[in-house]
Amino acid sequence: MTTVEEVQEAALRLQPSQQLQLIQELLRRLQQGYQQPTNTIPPGVRRAAPVADLADLTADFWPEDETADDINDYIAQQRAADRMSD
Repeated sequence: MTTVEEVQEAALRLQPSQQLQLIQELLRRLQQGYQQPTNTIPPGVRRAAPVADLADLTADFWPEDETADDINDYIAQQRAADRMSD
């Protein structure tokens, strides 16, 4: 029997209120162990405002003489070429 199975068996022998207390304590300890310190999050991410207008996300780097179909065709051609080279 593994340690986890032994713990499960022991937990099943507890009263329901004790089982609930055990679950709450396990959750509390797990949350403490996995919480990311706020100082590791870049400042720009912590203060990022929600996007109110999708136009704010538009980019001006896309060439005006190329359509989305052009890039899709290029990607399809590259994938076909990659499959042929394998």
